[in-house]
Amino acid sequence: MPLYFGLPLAFEEAFRLFSLDIEETKQNIMKKYNLKENNYMDCYFLEYFNKFFSDEDMKMRVFYTDKGQLIIGYEIVEVSIFSKNFMNVEQLIGLLGELKELFTEETKKYWGNFEEVLLEHMEDEPEIVSFPLPYVIEYSS
Repeated sequence: MPLYFGLPLAFEEAFRLFSLDIEETKQNIMKKYNLKENNYMDCYFLEYFNKFFSDEDMKMRVFYTDKGQLIIGYEIVEVSIFSKNFMNVEQLIGLLGELKELFTEETKKYWGNFEEVLLEHMEDEPEIVSFPLPYVIEYSS
């Protein structure tokens, strides 16, 4: 079960936070992939966002969970039973501090958009949070 450090969002909210035009992006994706309808665009949005972050020299990425929810942030690969790499509490606290600093640095250009953020809960009502700090999120498919 991967751990993530970031914000659980819907795609529309992610576009807003990073000052991106979702309608223009839909049109560009439909043209690029010769799509007739703009249904099932989540995989294309995922690709678009990860390219955007890469072009901005950001280590942040988008991870798709389920039912329109995504996580913008970082995957914590250091903590996994499968990697046979155990991490003690002090190491984990240090890693979380580093990720918090990285998140703050990579979002400072857009911080004004974070005044009110609509967090997306899995199969529950969204929640509005003011200037949220990133969350540690576990997701298993």
